Amino acid sequence: MHTGPLRSGLEAKAACCHGVSHRPFFTSARTQARLRVEPPRRLTHARPALRRGCSCHVHTVQTERKQATAAAPAAYVVPTHVRATGRIVAIGDIHGDLRKAISSLELAQVLQEVNGQVRWAGGDTVVVQLGDVLDRGDSEIGVVMLLRELHKQAQAEGGAVYMLNGNHESLNVSGNFRYATPGGFRESALAAGLRGDDLLNADKQKQARHRMYTPGGPMARELAKNPTVLIVNDTLFAHGGVLKRHVQYGLERMNQEVSLWMRGLHNADGSRPTPPFFATGDASSVMWNRMYSKEAFTPYDRFCACRQLKATLEATGSRHMIIGHTPQLTGANCECNGHVWRMDVGMSGGVLNALPQVLEIYKVHGETMVRVVTAAAPCMPRQQAARNIF
Repeated sequence: MHTGPLRSGLEAKAACCHGVSHRPFFTSARTQARLRVEPPRRLTHARPALRRGCSCHVHTVQTERKQATAAAPAAYVVPTHVRATGRIVAIGDIHGDLRKAISSLELAQVLQEVNGQVRWAGGDTVVVQLGDVLDRGDSEIGVVMLLRELHKQAQAEGGAVYMLNGNHESLNVSGNFRYATPGGFRESALAAGLRGDDLLNADKQKQARHRMYTPGGPMARELAKNPTVLIVNDTLFAHGGVLKRHVQYGLERMNQEVSLWMRGLHNADGSRPTPPFFATGDASSVMWNRMYSKEAFTPYDRFCACRQLKATLEATGSRHMIIGHTPQLTGANCECNGHVWRMDVGMSGGVLNALPQVLEIYKVHGETMVRVVTAAAPCMPRQQAARNIF
């Protein structure tokens, strides 16, 4: 609830950021008036057309039954395999933009406002947010708390809302705040309990953010609940992209090691854990990989990426990979005959301020269908100015 659990403890401090209530952001009628959402249920046999920016035809595969653990993880039991009985929805990088987060959730038809309170409306839908909730925007903690509250409500109906850890989550837990906005620092300071003159002091804001995000800090422990890689039914989700060598290292192992590092616990020998190299160590790691997300593939790029993708999907028993990380200037799109979908559309006002888009995976008479759903009109003109958007 927006006025219940979202108003307690850390959530209440995040909600009061910038001295305004979050409630105006949840005015469904106003937001829905500028959205045209394709109905996600009661579909006909016809394959729905993809919206702007999807360069591939809808990819259809025959559904298979697979063994997987059921959804909702307990505290710090980071999930790697989950099963969805209904729709699966993927949402790309949010980067601290609460308005765009809400628009995306409404676009996916999983969020509605009831008597001024946020309610889960997705039934048994499983939502996967692909990471990079942090940085470039002023409502980072607000977005995290919104998604956590919706997850609690979704569980009661057989659904779930998962967040992945992206490179900006790992940057913040590492103490690298170079992409944080002044509003983001203020939100962290409010959540850490700063008030009065202390709240206006830049040095104290930075110290407060460090306390919140350092391994073992309140926000680091919250992010420790997120997987780095998640497989839902036969779809593989990651922020940057999974390679076969990551699978050989062990996806469950990677998820648990990232979580252990963020929790700030000690190893058996008393040393502090470090993040696994394959998760966040270099440009080929799961959180930083851009092999699959280049928007202008050369023939050689495409050959290498699709060959690696095929090996990775076979190693995990998956049909598709869904990724974020690299803003796609033409909007959501797919490559390798629809086996990889690139869903970072740069929707945050701190990136490209693009139209929200979500990916929907659903079944029609035993077949798995994939489509992109796009908001009807932008909030502001798309910004194409040169900037470091990575």
